[in-house]
Amino acid sequence: MSLSSGGWTHTQTPAPSSSLPGYGASQSSCNTVLMSVRVSVCHSGIRPLCLPGAGDESLRLQLSMDPGKAGEFRLTLRDASGTAGRSVSIAEFDLRTVRYEVKSPRCHELSLVTPPNDHITFNFRCEREAQEWATVVMSSLREAHRVVADGTSQRDGQLALEPLEPNPASVSLPSTEEMCVELTRAIEAGDTQAASVCAASLARKQMALKIQLSEKNYEDTEINLAVVVEDASSSCCVTVKVFPHTTIAALKQQVFVEYGFHPRVQRWVIGQCLCVEPRSLASYGVRRHGDTAFLYLLSAQQAQLSHQQCQQDQESALLTSASASASATAASPSLAAATPPAPSVSPGNGSASQLWRGYSTLPSRLGHNNTGSTAANAERLGIGEIRELISLDMPQLNEALTSSKDNPQVGWSCPSCTFINKPTRPGCEICSTDRPESYTIPGGYRPDPAELRRIQQEKEAVRQYQQARDAERRENFDRLVQMDGQELVPNPESVDCRICYQELQPGEGVLLRECLHCFCKECLRSVINMSEDPQVACPYRDDLYACNCTLQEREIRALVSVEEYEQWLQRGLSVAESRCEGSYHCATPDCLGWCVYEDTVNTFHCPVCKKHNCLLCKAIHEGMNCKQYQDDLAARAINDTAARRTRDLLKTLVRSGEAMHCPQCGIIVQKKEGCDWLRCTVCHTEICWVTRGPRWGPGGPGDTSGGCRCNAKQRCHPKCQNCH
Repeated sequence: MSLSSGGWTHTQTPAPSSSLPGYGASQSSCNTVLMSVRVSVCHSGIRPLCLPGAGDESLRLQLSMDPGKAGEFRLTLRDASGTAGRSVSIAEFDLRTVRYEVKSPRCHELSLVTPPNDHITFNFRCEREAQEWATVVMSSLREAHRVVADGTSQRDGQLALEPLEPNPASVSLPSTEEMCVELTRAIEAGDTQAASVCAASLARKQMALKIQLSEKNYEDTEINLAVVVEDASSSCCVTVKVFPHTTIAALKQQVFVEYGFHPRVQRWVIGQCLCVEPRSLASYGVRRHGDTAFLYLLSAQQAQLSHQQCQQDQESALLTSASASASATAASPSLAAATPPAPSVSPGNGSASQLWRGYSTLPSRLGHNNTGSTAANAERLGIGEIRELISLDMPQLNEALTSSKDNPQVGWSCPSCTFINKPTRPGCEICSTDRPESYTIPGGYRPDPAELRRIQQEKEAVRQYQQARDAERRENFDRLVQMDGQELVPNPESVDCRICYQELQPGEGVLLRECLHCFCKECLRSVINMSEDPQVACPYRDDLYACNCTLQEREIRALVSVEEYEQWLQRGLSVAESRCEGSYHCATPDCLGWCVYEDTVNTFHCPVCKKHNCLLCKAIHEGMNCKQYQDDLAARAINDTAARRTRDLLKTLVRSGEAMHCPQCGIIVQKKEGCDWLRCTVCHTEICWVTRGPRWGPGGPGDTSGGCRCNAKQRCHPKCQNCH
């Protein structure tokens, strides 16, 4: 007899089916078994019902699914007490028509949704099997009800699809996909024109694309990746079978399914690089058997991961993995038939076959040893169990797996990859992150021989670096001295002149010392000759920047001829003379001599024409003093035009207040600059400039009975500077 979706009915006993203990395929259909556990059944509320071997532990509860039909899950109760491992189906349920409830850690109840609402109670051998079974059944129930809620129903083995209203985006989707296919073909064929047209068409549609290398660009060979798994307290080594084209995201999901570590707590480091999810293992250099990767596990608190979210993600990942494996098996029945049966032991790490692992719906925990026994409530593997599981005779591994209570781990944790580094290490050994500034080396810490050797190697490396740096500095200094001895610095590489835009080969141009801008020699020569300023500015200009540096004198001397250099010097002298306030040019016609006079100097001896210029009279009167010259000038002014102009100039200076007549001898004197005290060059009378009179009385210096009497009682004049 069997129990249908409406209740218990008598059916013909099917032919015994050969199935694996815990795994197998139903003979009535192509269903794939997701999980099978050994249970004992006690039934209540179902009369008269006698299940053969209801209280025997030879009964197995089996969950299967049809990979070709969405939401099609079947729950079957089978009797495995037959000979030669054969099992007989006793009852079968459609998972969408039952209600499943967990009564206790080892007792579950199944009841029908439709009247008469019969129910069956199952007892499990241990709490671990009951918990794993409940996880798979509950997630399958949610998936079945979700498909029903979406309006998908199974009729005559076909999926009935409701007609959808036309969507403008869905109408253009086939043409867009065809365009993507054409773009792929064009790129593979090297047709740049066709690829550009397809890319432009997709860009105009603003379609969201995902561009990734095809798997055929990689080696299609499965490799064994050696993974060192570490967290804050322990570490171990495992081997993961991967392909070179596997992405980091897919690797995280694979580790999540096989070992139960959520992707959010995983941090992968390969080749001292912190891996990112979109890249493949081949891009990090993983291509051969034995390549090493480091997996560092964060805490759930650091990853901001809740227990409920982790459980939901685990159920979804397990269902996705089981569906993918079932689809692959259904697509290649010959391969499934040729695969040898999986062993009946519990899943473990390393010894389980790929076929068994493909059907697994729960993560293969590291706590399963070779005999399949483990603690019922253990969620994580202990240190001793890891050592027994790996069975490696490695002193380093045994030392790393020693309990933290016996050998407390000393060091600092990397803030990026959580790797525990030695206290004296300045940076992370894996990802090169700097040691936290707040960490201090313990006072009684003694480095081990390996660490002492590393410290010595670091000191030797620092010493060699300093030697190489000093040698490089000396070489650079010698090169700088040699270059400084050259008048012009040639360009070391090809460059375009920024004035004439001709290409200059190495050594043909001139690199300016001040700004390192490069020009050709002819352009710089023209700039020097046309410059009106004595300081020739760099001619570099563009839309955003104008160089304010100048050419050095030795660069100018090397670029122009001797005559042009003399002209540049003379031009600079002329500009300097015109810009200087206290300058005086020699009165000799066509003489180029000039000077900058001071207040205490009244005579300028011209070094060019060797004449003596009177700075007070602004003339040359050798053999005469200023009074004689001024008297002679007044006499000659009647007939001499030049003398007349000089006389008029002196009178103009007196009227404007820039000159005055000496109160003693009457010659014209002038204050060039400085204080208000001056002395007549003829009679040597001390004169007060602001009062235009003598400084002292008839008695000479110190006689305040006459003169300006400055500072006798008060200042001599409101404009007095109080300096005499």
